[in-house]
Amino acid sequence: MSAKNPLEDLESGYEGVGEFYDLFADNSDIPFFLEYAKKTGSPILDLAAGTGRVTFALAEEGFEVVALERSKSMLSVARRRLEHSSPDISSRVQIIEGSMKDFSLDQKFSLIIIPNSFGHLLTSEDQLSALQCIKNHLLDDGIFILDLYPGAHQYEQATFEDPPARLSDGRIVKRSGEIKSDFTRQIMRVELHYTIQDVNGNVINTINVVSGAALIFNREADLLVRMSGLNNENEFGDFQKNPFTLDSGRRIFILRKR
Repeated sequence: MSAKNPLEDLESGYEGVGEFYDLFADNSDIPFFLEYAKKTGSPILDLAAGTGRVTFALAEEGFEVVALERSKSMLSVARRRLEHSSPDISSRVQIIEGSMKDFSLDQKFSLIIIPNSFGHLLTSEDQLSALQCIKNHLLDDGIFILDLYPGAHQYEQATFEDPPARLSDGRIVKRSGEIKSDFTRQIMRVELHYTIQDVNGNVINTINVVSGAALIFNREADLLVRMSGLNNENEFGDFQKNPFTLDSGRRIFILRKR
């Protein structure tokens, strides 16, 4: 019997909670992606697209988007969103089940994005495989936006609790979590706890999920970009396009083919 992959339990952390993902999502990246979509035009590939949070924001502005996602829970939400979209929006969106680390599509793209998700590739092998797939699917004048959280700025250990959120049917969702980083293995473990209450505040369900994120330090990020075969045209420290510094909470690369 082959040994279990120690990272396997960290690779499916959103199963069962796709319905609640958008309640706690940070949408501050959407104007940034829209700005570059206006520069490149369609088609756009949204990798690890989740519930379609960014996909549908782009489609609403007239762009054609292919959304690739591996989580069945997330796909269920994205497909339900597609079913309830107007015909002009739904005609511009294609949703595909698949992994960003190994995909082959029958078209190339003007813009490829991975909103807040490249770190879910937990090994260097998976990261390089994804970058090769991205290069293969990028038009010669296309742009790939790689946004990372610098590993040195991640918590060694922390807990958090988000403000309660309410679903359209009145149910209340509370989310809390624990973060623990293993700087030796360069993996951050995130455990999330969801408590779902009815309209009267009675607990009707609790869900606990675990996910992982790679801690990618700046020198590694530089090496990944060089090994990707893509040219670093620009980089920023946040989605407001401030310059990247060692104190930046994000590192956002604007990459093109060489």
